[in-house]
Amino acid sequence: MGNYDVIILAGGLATRLRPLSYSRPKPLLPILDKEIIDWIMESITKIPLNRVFISIRYMGDLIREHMERVWVDFKDKLVFVTEDKPLGDAGPISLINDMYELTDTFLVIYGDIFSNIDSKELINFHEKVGGIATITLTRVEDVSRYGVAQLDENNKIINFIEKPKQYVGSNLINAGFYVFTKEVIKLIPRNPPGQVKLAVDVIPKLLRLGEVYGYIHNGLWFDIGTPEDYLKANFKVLMERCINNNGCINTDLPSSITLQPPIYLGPGVTVGSNAEIGPNVIIHSNTRIGNTVRIINSLVFERSSLCDGAYISGSIIGSNTYVGKWVRIEDGAVIGDGVYIKDSVYIAKNTKIGPYREIMESIYRDGEIIP
Repeated sequence: MGNYDVIILAGGLATRLRPLSYSRPKPLLPILDKEIIDWIMESITKIPLNRVFISIRYMGDLIREHMERVWVDFKDKLVFVTEDKPLGDAGPISLINDMYELTDTFLVIYGDIFSNIDSKELINFHEKVGGIATITLTRVEDVSRYGVAQLDENNKIINFIEKPKQYVGSNLINAGFYVFTKEVIKLIPRNPPGQVKLAVDVIPKLLRLGEVYGYIHNGLWFDIGTPEDYLKANFKVLMERCINNNGCINTDLPSSITLQPPIYLGPGVTVGSNAEIGPNVIIHSNTRIGNTVRIINSLVFERSSLCDGAYISGSIIGSNTYVGKWVRIEDGAVIGDGVYIKDSVYIAKNTKIGPYREIMESIYRDGEIIP
């Protein structure tokens, strides 16, 4: 096993995650206590690394700052490549190879996928079976959103069916974790008029050449496409880590509050008397929770304030957001960063509020969008 280059594709706009993605790129959304890109880094640091290329565009400076601050020990291995226009998921590969000459075998990883894929096991599988590419596959219930792989008895991929309307004998889909040899680079179209997609422009050519294998991942995997997907991923990890773990409570609490696990409370969180928290609640650092507040099935980002009597259900509250006294926020609401919500305001189900807005009156219509 030699040293490997890794490409993390982190340039997407994440439009379906708005309003959360108005003020932060998707790779910096936290899952429990770590950003998505940090979960990826934890996986790839298990293998001998040559360089880690991070392809950035949307809010790339925030990604660069985060990586250089959190991954200080790997700073010499980090290389940031800025896309001057959207290149798709294949375009950055040829761009980076032209600039830096990739290692003979390298990894490509989507920076907006949350998983616990083991990069060491993936590399070992690839080296064992040989071939020009290994594509990580995972099982899902609804195949209609994804490209579905069909395998032979040796785990060789014999067909990919893009977004089938019904079951096609397989529920294995592309998990966004690849091992490629440099033969793959030759198949990427040069100087195309638009974006270059692996699923459309490269993988069909790979399958015609043969020797493309599927590594099946049976652990955690989430496509963080929508706020609902994002909450599900957080709650899955919360359940695994925090259902019986007092280590998920990183703050002192008054005796009068009621906790119903699983719950994660970050450092510096303060909670008032007679509050009720849980189940399925994640509250990030330095957030202030007032007296008699009720929070269930929700995620609250750092440095927010929830004043006395607030009720939050099934919602996401952005960072530095102020929720006034006796505010009620119903299921499916997503509140952006830096929002101010006046006392006694009602927020209807599935409301989306963009960052840095002042909400002075109640919102009664479900699904209202305030960008």
